[in-house]
Amino acid sequence: MEGIAIAAIAVAFYIAWNIGSNDSANAMGTAVGSGILSFRQATLTIAIFVLLGAYLKGHKVMKTVGKGIVPEGFLTMEMALIALLAAGVWVTIATVKGLPVSTTQAIVGGVIGVGLAMKAPVNWATLGKIAAAWVVSPILSGVFAMVLYKFYSRMISSIKSVSTIETLYKALAILGGSYMAFNFGTNEVANASGPIVGAGFMEPKTAGILVALSLAVGSLTFSYAVMHTVGKKITALGPVSAFAAQFGSAIAVSLANFFGLPVSSSQSIVGGVVGVGLLAGQKVEKRVIKDIIFGWVATPSTAIVISFVLVKIFSLAGMV
Repeated sequence: MEGIAIAAIAVAFYIAWNIGSNDSANAMGTAVGSGILSFRQATLTIAIFVLLGAYLKGHKVMKTVGKGIVPEGFLTMEMALIALLAAGVWVTIATVKGLPVSTTQAIVGGVIGVGLAMKAPVNWATLGKIAAAWVVSPILSGVFAMVLYKFYSRMISSIKSVSTIETLYKALAILGGSYMAFNFGTNEVANASGPIVGAGFMEPKTAGILVALSLAVGSLTFSYAVMHTVGKKITALGPVSAFAAQFGSAIAVSLANFFGLPVSSSQSIVGGVVGVGLLAGQKVEKRVIKDIIFGWVATPSTAIVISFVLVKIFSLAGMV
């Protein structure tokens, strides 16, 4: 049991490290790309706010992922390991293939697959709410981003001092990035730690802190290139539009956190960027929309299949 618990925690840490390596760029890419913060300043800010988010607010989403999909008592440490492993396998395959996927959706799919394979009662009502949140979150992000863009554009156009405008731009970039990092802690970290919490191995706050540290390490060690890439792409929209997209998506994720629903921060940010782009009269690539729809359908479905097959293989081998 001890070996399985350590393995499950290791996989959870690996997933959180991946989130930190890739998704942290969504939080601080704007600030780093525009030179407002250095890479080390950005990763330190991410670490602080991710830890705060995981410790203060992460328990709701952990409960949904760990206990809301498959009832408490059915998700053992072995099952948690398989669910996390299935998510990790699919995300790795998708990354190698260059496919845009969500770790959040992969973990939810992994838990569902385990539940189905073990013939555990699956809470389809909760799954319906989660699926609805996946669809609504990017849309809300776009709406919030459009409102924020209109508001701050008018406010800045009324300011005559260049130095005041520059100071405001810096404040907006740091504020938006910090808010999104806090949401990583409340939602993304909770996804990675939810199965081990549901299996009863750790308390939510303890698991949240440990997995948040892994996310922070991922941000520090492997996010440099991604952060600069995202920063350049986002800042091309302009400081106000970049902030609006970032903060609008953070508000949408916060709403999901309030209801304890796991959502994709990456897809929410894409929704925010699309919303601002439409408002600014820019062309929106259809490929972006296709990528989001692909993520909604393919990622949880594939993770379900992988975790289901893994449970059956381990059962035949007498390991579960």
